[in-house]
Amino acid sequence: MTELTYDLAVLGTGSGGEVVAAEVARAGGTVVAVDAGRVGGECPYVACVPSKALLLAAREHVLIGGEHAKAFAKAVRRRDTAARERDDSGAVRRLQDEGVQIVRGRGLLEGRAGGRADADLVVVVGERRLRASAVVVGTGSEPVRPPIEGLDDVPTWTSEQALSSPERPKRLAILGGGAVGCELAQVYASFGTGVVLLEAAPRLLAGEPGFVGERLAAALRELGVDVRLGAKVTSAGRHGGRVRLQLDGEAGVIVDRVLVATGRRPRSADLGLETVGVRPGDTGALAVDARCRVLASDASPVAGLFAVGDVTGIAPYTHTATYQGRIVAAHLLGGGRDADYSGVPRAVYTHPAVFGVGESAEAARARGVHALVEGVELADTARGFLAGAAGGRLELVVDASTGALLGASAIGPDADSWMGELALAVRARLDVRLLADQVHAFPAWSEAIQPVAARLGARVDSQGDHAIGPA
Repeated sequence: MTELTYDLAVLGTGSGGEVVAAEVARAGGTVVAVDAGRVGGECPYVACVPSKALLLAAREHVLIGGEHAKAFAKAVRRRDTAARERDDSGAVRRLQDEGVQIVRGRGLLEGRAGGRADADLVVVVGERRLRASAVVVGTGSEPVRPPIEGLDDVPTWTSEQALSSPERPKRLAILGGGAVGCELAQVYASFGTGVVLLEAAPRLLAGEPGFVGERLAAALRELGVDVRLGAKVTSAGRHGGRVRLQLDGEAGVIVDRVLVATGRRPRSADLGLETVGVRPGDTGALAVDARCRVLASDASPVAGLFAVGDVTGIAPYTHTATYQGRIVAAHLLGGGRDADYSGVPRAVYTHPAVFGVGESAEAARARGVHALVEGVELADTARGFLAGAAGGRLELVVDASTGALLGASAIGPDADSWMGELALAVRARLDVRLLADQVHAFPAWSEAIQPVAARLGARVDSQGDHAIGPA
């Protein structure tokens, strides 16, 4: 067996793994990246990038009109071009140009030599043993398949399969009303597919404030999506050449295909983690500290072992993984800072778009904070009037005792873009009165922030005397 030694070994080359590998190699470290799949992870090829390409094409098609089949074929070509035809050779070259060695295969951690805590970590890939001072686990996540009787016997897609297929089903059932389910419901409905969106919870986007899910459901229904909330699928089966889904207490649904978008779980099984004293949590997530060091069963950091991205179970977005990659790289290069996830944005790229950051009022109150909430209808702003926008809304949450901004949520045109300042404001715990005093361009969507912040500032002032400034 060949043995090679490196400063850093990275297991999984999604956005987080790519970042830490490139930064350490750029600084002169010897780095090996191990991946059995595509270099670059899933986002560029079968997730974020192709789905956003389809969403843009769908929006254009709705505005312009035309024949569905031809428009969808054109959208698929646009999707596949954006996804680089699912070819990772460019990503491989970029990492190699940084000095990173790429090894194709599945890496398996092996216990430290002699059981010594200060010994190098070892990753086994086929006939190679890769010894490294530090190892970063960035193995991502995988789809969760619900335990529905008969589901394995009918035509199904995961989101990755849907985003790689040229097929446009006549009727499609989507299981799950999270971000992925809502985005793909909008895509297929825009191109003429009859879509039924089945969500077991009482609203879409259950992790966001109620108004967000309610308004997105209304927008999808206006497009023709059959949105069913509180819908529990009890079984699936063949119905001629189609699929029949039986719902608890409702008539069955007959479709051509089922798209399963019921969530994802961290991919941490069969990595040899137990050989270095690590046991994943019940969800499969690896517990990490503020420097993304993996914690052993006794909650102490495992020397030299880090994790980034979905496998940590923390805010599972591409941008979180990239951020964690920077945190780990800074630590390995002798600087370092603790991760702060309070300002991590949550976006859904439907039309209207959804943006969220920080806490809801309910979450803040559950931890004993006197939280205040105010909102505005986007139609009541100058930009909303000019755009004829209806149904959009912005809400802010503040701590009544300090004026600090705790959270923000919006649904409306381009909310994913103009809400960015609120992510920084939440992380900085900015005083809402300073936010109210900030000048926004007229007539921009972001003008909606000022009157909401001003009303909250007045309510905070009524609680006592506070100076304007960071909390």
